[in-house]
Amino acid sequence: MIWVLSVWMVFVDVPQPITQVWQHASFETRADCHEYIAVNKVKIVDSILEQFRNHEGNLLENFEFFCENIVTGPEV
Repeated sequence: MIWVLSVWMVFVDVPQPITQVWQHASFETRADCHEYIAVNKVKIVDSILEQFRNHEGNLLENFEFFCENIVTGPEV
């Protein structure tokens, strides 16, 4: 398993929120992910707004980002 930074986004007039993995980094531990957020929060927010403020004609209304663990391959 690895930890990734995911972004949960709500768009105006779109019935369901979208969750997307922020592809810029992955982490060995949850603590590493949270440390990355603490050090890079402004850069992360700027990137989200730049990419998704008006995504496919839909205006971004709200967003949150969080660390989550994902399975990257078969478990042994």
